Amino acid sequence: MNTVEQVVILSAELSKLSSVENDRRTVLLNDMIAELRLPFKSAKGVYKGSAENSFVVIVREQVDIDTLTGFAFKAFGQESVLHQDSNQLARLIYSDGKTEILGKLVQVPKELAETLDNYTIMEGKFYTTTPV
Repeated sequence: MNTVEQVVILSAELSKLSSVENDRRTVLLNDMIAELRLPFKSAKGVYKGSAENSFVVIVREQVDIDTLTGFAFKAFGQESVLHQDSNQLARLIYSDGKTEILGKLVQVPKELAETLDNYTIMEGKFYTTTPV
């Protein structure tokens, strides 16, 4: 992941659902993102200690962010998505519109990531946020 690009990280999965239902939701979200013709990659996310299939999407404009958060909140009932802006500031965007600044998205060693409640794995590399 190029941590200097503007990205949104989101998932369709919910920990309370079965693996079959989460797989179905992940395929659906994959197709929805593909229709937007934005560059994206599959990833594994860990949020509040629960692993889930996720997507890292490169966004260009606010409308891209709004569309992706709409998918996450309206279609999949997600609590939040992560957005890294063009200044490399990562924040959670919650379904109620509130935001929480997390810091900078950085690559970290696997051993460190696995001690955390929240991180992303993409192409074998581990990422988390650090305060700025």
